[in-house]
Amino acid sequence: MRERLQQIPPVPRVILGTVLAIILLAVFKPPADTQDVSEHFDRVRYVLAEPAARAPQIQLFGRVQSPRAASLTAVVTANVAEIPVRAGNRVSQGDLMIQLDDTEAALARDRAKAARDEARAQLDTTRLRYDSDKQNLVLEKKLASLATDNLERLQSLRGKNLVSQTQLDQAEEAKARADLSLAQRQLSVNDFRNELARMEARLASAEAQLKQAEIDLGRTRVDAPFDGTVTNVAVAPGERVRPGEPLISLFADTELEVRAQIPDRHLPAIREGLMQGDLAASTQLEGQTLALHLKRLAGDAMDARGGIDGLFEFADGVPAAALGRPITITLTLPKQDQLLALPATALHGLDRLYRIDDDNRLQRVEAEIVGESMDGNQSLLLLKAQQLRQGERIMTTQLPQAIVGLPVDPQPVPGSNADTGANDTAEAKGE
Repeated sequence: MRERLQQIPPVPRVILGTVLAIILLAVFKPPADTQDVSEHFDRVRYVLAEPAARAPQIQLFGRVQSPRAASLTAVVTANVAEIPVRAGNRVSQGDLMIQLDDTEAALARDRAKAARDEARAQLDTTRLRYDSDKQNLVLEKKLASLATDNLERLQSLRGKNLVSQTQLDQAEEAKARADLSLAQRQLSVNDFRNELARMEARLASAEAQLKQAEIDLGRTRVDAPFDGTVTNVAVAPGERVRPGEPLISLFADTELEVRAQIPDRHLPAIREGLMQGDLAASTQLEGQTLALHLKRLAGDAMDARGGIDGLFEFADGVPAAALGRPITITLTLPKQDQLLALPATALHGLDRLYRIDDDNRLQRVEAEIVGESMDGNQSLLLLKAQQLRQGERIMTTQLPQAIVGLPVDPQPVPGSNADTGANDTAEAKGE
């Protein structure tokens, strides 16, 4: 056997020895220690359910507006003469904001005044003419009567051949002229009422034109219609403006209010609170907390998407706020029973919580968001969950893989109502 091994070349002998060593080691290797695989438990935080009567708070986003905002336009054609105010200036009712050149308007006023005086003179002339026509009508009647008598006399003499035909023709012509003059005079007297009405209408029209011209002259001075703040000046001195062109804009800064859209789901509670006067609102403006009061809800929802606008007024006087400034409103609704105050991390999705049962497994609970509440500097969700009872454990950790029956390792949230250590410390301090 040894001779046969010696006959094998050295390299194959080394390889063969190595293979035999590996086989022997694999056969006589001691067994490895085994460990039982235990089920994995996610460590989660929890608090205890405490349903109670709480006042929900909702965040609304609104803008400052004024119920009285005016954009004044030019009424006459004129050049801008003077602008004593600038955007942002505060004005009182009656203050001059823009002065237009009144030269053209003054000339139009003078022309209208001359037309009025002429119409008044024509009316006086009509009355005088009527008085004259009445007196002349009497004379015309006498002349017509004399002409008639003269014609009858000549006709009688003509029958006796005592006058010529020429004299008779002249008498007939005189009678015709007298009758024509009488008819014209009578028409003038009868038409007096119509002529008087025309002259009075012409005078009234001239007086109206004069009044309009005086109004246009007054409109060359653009005064503030109310106390407020100027928002925009659209013209410059020397610029020529025409009727309808914008001049200046302002708003009543003493009547500011805030318009904010209220979601549909909160409208029933807000309507009830508005009727009972059990609503509170506030906002932060330039580092100050200002109280607001919900005056009314908008009368239409044409421009609203998913809600109706609410109109808030400042409770303690109007602050210095720019028109259109966005602000955030915290609206406190009337208290509701059986509400839970939980951190936002306790809510999975938009409508479910997870309760930890006695076997430390997760159980799904349906929940409805009612509003928010502030606990110091922490914002809590107010939820309505009918299935939860006092003292049940609610998971506050966000688990993406959370499912019903999932085993967990629950730990109380430090400092919460589930933290017995914190509760014992508080009780010891109280003693």
